[in-house]
Amino acid sequence: MSTTPEKAWPVAVFAHNEERGIIACLDSVLQAATHPIECYVLANACTDGTEALVAKYREDHPNVQLVSIRLGDKANAWNVFVHDAAPAGAEYYFFVDGDVRASAAAIDALAAALVDAPQANGASALPYSGRNVKQFRGDMLREKGLAGNLYALRGSFMERLRAQHICMPVGVIGEDALVGAMLKWDLSGDTRWDNNRIAMAEKAGFEFDPMQMTRLSNWKKYFRRRVRYSLREFQNRILGPSIKEKGFTGLPACATDLYKAHPAELVLRWRGVDTFFDWLALREIREAMMGMGKSKPGNLITAAHEEGKIK
Repeated sequence: MSTTPEKAWPVAVFAHNEERGIIACLDSVLQAATHPIECYVLANACTDGTEALVAKYREDHPNVQLVSIRLGDKANAWNVFVHDAAPAGAEYYFFVDGDVRASAAAIDALAAALVDAPQANGASALPYSGRNVKQFRGDMLREKGLAGNLYALRGSFMERLRAQHICMPVGVIGEDALVGAMLKWDLSGDTRWDNNRIAMAEKAGFEFDPMQMTRLSNWKKYFRRRVRYSLREFQNRILGPSIKEKGFTGLPACATDLYKAHPAELVLRWRGVDTFFDWLALREIREAMMGMGKSKPGNLITAAHEEGKIK
């Protein structure tokens, strides 16, 4: 008598120039589940050895797929996985950053959290490392926040995302906040914000190596990160009202379209030291808006979205 094999759980691994940690990430993910899983490494605009390392790794791990995407944008990579790369019909879908390591049994723990919370659309892991990790964990547990580093979506929620053709605007930073809003608003901006739509998987965790500030390259990375935090601040001011007005299906294809629709939010406000980075972010936003007619972002998005090829 034959038995039907278990359907693998798909795992999205986001990778942009992650050659230093991608193998450790994949090792940890493959060891984090007793259920069969299939990893899809979304290598977006990698210019280092990430893709070569994953291709070599795949020789001994056939359940790891390499998805090459030419646009370096995590929101676009998320769209590629949700709407193109991920197979339909899985019970759960998992998302992990290529620069973190999942804790032992983290994938199993995320799935278990969704079993224990049938009202939840998704589940979030918690940080095991980083500055102020205790406070970060406490804030997440209190607010039922979603960590973009490692989380899960229920299969039925993924089916709804696909059926409604909901995509993230390319260029959105801090996609975890947008995914969290999708979960808590249950894909409808006119419903009650419900924290119980996210289950907190306290037995699932992730860790990452802290940034070594003795290296000049890391100071440059830190500076760029602060500017991106400011970009995210402006985007978050716009996303809430935009979702309430048009819903998630009304999200534009590009973040520049969000800026254009809400110019009143693009003003500099005093935020202490952050004000300097806000000013730099505003300069980037205005440059992007001025270049909209030349670059035709919509065409670029379509090309990148369709170029998500599995190897």
